[in-house]
Amino acid sequence: MSIAPEPLAQLPILDGLDADEFLAVAGRFDREQYPAGTRIVEEGYGGLKLFVLVEGRVRVYRTMGANQLLINTLGPPQTFGEISFIDGGPASATVEADTDVVVLTLLKEDFHDLLDHSLALSAKVYRNLLGITCQRIRSTTNQVQDYFAINQALCENENFRKFYKLLCL
Repeated sequence: MSIAPEPLAQLPILDGLDADEFLAVAGRFDREQYPAGTRIVEEGYGGLKLFVLVEGRVRVYRTMGANQLLINTLGPPQTFGEISFIDGGPASATVEADTDVVVLTLLKEDFHDLLDHSLALSAKVYRNLLGITCQRIRSTTNQVQDYFAINQALCENENFRKFYKLLCL
């Protein structure tokens, strides 16, 4: 199913494409809707699609035992599923609709078929995907640094160490 190109015009993944390239890519996206609370991507399972948020908000989290560690909250026009989409590995996190969500999806096979026919288009789209992924990695690195600083402050606090010892007995 082909969708109208207007919502795609603002997407960072399509920056720098000429009119013909843009229409070729836009014609490959499908529109999907998910109600709030739906798991759209499941941690540990393969990524067959790239998702672009058009409406709504999603939560990205990892499961650690019985807990969920919130990694990020995304809104339009952000993408998710890029890493497993690119490398074919399992999804590194779960993505759940925080509100009712509308996404545009691109199947991996369609993506590769399209890019195999144009080296210039391939370079532009991969450059955009790399930029998006690098921004996400920088954000995650900052989170890790913050968690490390908090952990270090707690470990250096004598009252916390005493409390922790009581918990571990």
